[in-house]
Amino acid sequence: MSAAAKILAAALALLPLNSSHGDPEEIDFASLSDFDYVEGMTLPSHVTQHNRKTIKVSGFMAREDGGSGPTEYFMLINDACGCNGTPFLNEVVFCAMPAGEPTEMKPGTVTVTGQFFVGEERDNGVVLSLYRMDVTDIEE
Repeated sequence: MSAAAKILAAALALLPLNSSHGDPEEIDFASLSDFDYVEGMTLPSHVTQHNRKTIKVSGFMAREDGGSGPTEYFMLINDACGCNGTPFLNEVVFCAMPAGEPTEMKPGTVTVTGQFFVGEERDNGVVLSLYRMDVTDIEE
């Protein structure tokens, strides 16, 4: 094997086996919310392993802004939370549609696919979210 081939093989070995391309990983809120979140904590590896990967997850759509009509941003909420009161941060995925492609809010449980981001997102020191997604598809 040539030196160039060895370098290429070594570089390919470093790539993640499941990148953001290919079939999405199916995850659920049972896995995303099975821990008691405390601000600043290290999130569990079974959650962080999905960071920047293409995933598929089911839940209820809710508007962030309380408005009506099509939206480019929505929350996907744990379908087991009962939708009573405020869900915990690890029971919500903040979703963004592609720019210029708003979606109608859909009733009932939907399955959303897209690139998933894990980690505390802060604004002025306040944690706004743990989970975010760039949506590529919504199935009713």
